[in-house]
Amino acid sequence: MAAICSCAGVADTGQDSVALAPNECEHTIVMYLMADNNLASSIYQNALDAEKGMLEAYPSVRLVIYLDKADKTELYEVRYLPYGSGDEHIRHCRTLKSYPRQTSTNPSVMRQVLEDVKALAPSKSYGLVMTGHGSGWFPAPSAGTSYDSQKVAPSGGAEHLFHQPLLEEPLTRYMGYDQDINENGTSVRSFITTEEIVEGLQPIHFDYIIFDACFMSSVEFLYALRHSADYLVASPVEVMACGLPYREIVGVLGTDKHNLSRICDEAMQVYMRDDDFSREKSLALTVVDCSRLEALAEAAKAVYQATGGVDHLALIKERVDRSKVQHLDRMSPAAFYDLRDFVVELAGDNVEERQRFLSALDDAIVYSLHTEQIFALGYSSMYGYNYDYIDPIEESDLSLCGINTYIPFAEAPLTASLYMQTEWGRKIYSAE
Repeated sequence: MAAICSCAGVADTGQDSVALAPNECEHTIVMYLMADNNLASSIYQNALDAEKGMLEAYPSVRLVIYLDKADKTELYEVRYLPYGSGDEHIRHCRTLKSYPRQTSTNPSVMRQVLEDVKALAPSKSYGLVMTGHGSGWFPAPSAGTSYDSQKVAPSGGAEHLFHQPLLEEPLTRYMGYDQDINENGTSVRSFITTEEIVEGLQPIHFDYIIFDACFMSSVEFLYALRHSADYLVASPVEVMACGLPYREIVGVLGTDKHNLSRICDEAMQVYMRDDDFSREKSLALTVVDCSRLEALAEAAKAVYQATGGVDHLALIKERVDRSKVQHLDRMSPAAFYDLRDFVVELAGDNVEERQRFLSALDDAIVYSLHTEQIFALGYSSMYGYNYDYIDPIEESDLSLCGINTYIPFAEAPLTASLYMQTEWGRKIYSAE
């Protein structure tokens, strides 16, 4: 199975201008690892792999890991310092701070951790990696909402609309969760919303943020984080439980240039060649330029306004044939769709606004790649295509621009209402 690579704009990420002076600590890679959940073993391995990746890093680069486990939570630093005159290095690891049991999905906790990073690991620039589960823009599963059970459910519920997962399918990643204990001593799952992530990230503006979680290359989510970093790296589809190959990724981030397009290439190479890392040859990654997201939103809004619609749900139902828009998840009906396909379908014969949008999309997506087949559409190395309601996507027919979106529809009024409260929803469908 070959890899498919698509580039928009320049092939490089623009990060190459960030030079790290030798023998000076100028860049810190921060990993915020939410491992108090069923991905614990995979995330522990991610941390170990990242530490090994620091062997390739410059002495001027620091790796700081916040690891929230069920029994222990700490912030620690890992560096490899040159020893002697050869290529030998000494591993330097120290605990910066130990925490009492806490909920890593709490925005105030995230904010405090990043304040601690600033104080205990000062740096001229920072990059962030967040791992855990993810579900794009969807709200936390409270008040009757959740990605799994409510996200596209018609009012009154319709259990027959939802997929029955394979009994032996691999775990995938979706943001949160934290296995918390409430005041009654009962175990509960705690999640973090898009708005809370933005709040938690306030202490530091990052050069880049890498989201190692499912569906986080969601235009609604990306737009909300446009002021939190210069660049965002995320996947528009499901991410396998093994996550990203951090030995290779940290090795790139820790050199003189943190080249995000190369990180995507390195990840693809590991996925395709190493069966021990992942038996599932399913990967999609996108690098997004945050400075271009406002123009993308304006272009998408212009497409909608050009339709002359007032009732957005009625208009979308009238103008959009969902069968022509690539779905990107295993739900039925789907909740994540290809952004380009959707807006092109909505634009219809309006060539001018459609081209304006496509140009803005090309500017925003700096780099993207994906395998020919993806697990989200039913592909499994063990079973082939094994979801009877999914039409197999053969060879290179997969339509995937690198960013997903939700399509609101009247049959799911609660989800549509919540969607219109997102920054992207307010921007695109507002009459202002």
